[in-house]
Amino acid sequence: MSLATQEEHSFEQLTCLAMEAATQGKWDSVAQLYDRRANVGDLHSVSHEVATKLMQYDQWIMARIQDVKILVQHELRETEQHRRSLEGLKRQWAPLQPDHALHRLSI
Repeated sequence: MSLATQEEHSFEQLTCLAMEAATQGKWDSVAQLYDRRANVGDLHSVSHEVATKLMQYDQWIMARIQDVKILVQHELRETEQHRRSLEGLKRQWAPLQPDHALHRLSI
């Protein structure tokens, strides 16, 4: 196995592992695998076929990242709406609660 072929295999293997990690939502692992891939060697040395395959994998991972980003933004907006709703309820209930001073025991 030549050096370029070993590099190609490493690039493909690490990228496939990154895809698997992305599928499972293990984003720290995805980042680590891409860091490892960057240290494997020069991507310019891979064949056109392998480069095309890697780009397809990378595009799939980027699409997955975009999907997750959109979901997280949606969840953050919903959480903010719930927080505001709870603050409104708190303001409505605050005047109805008895004064804390009335509940103190005097010794």
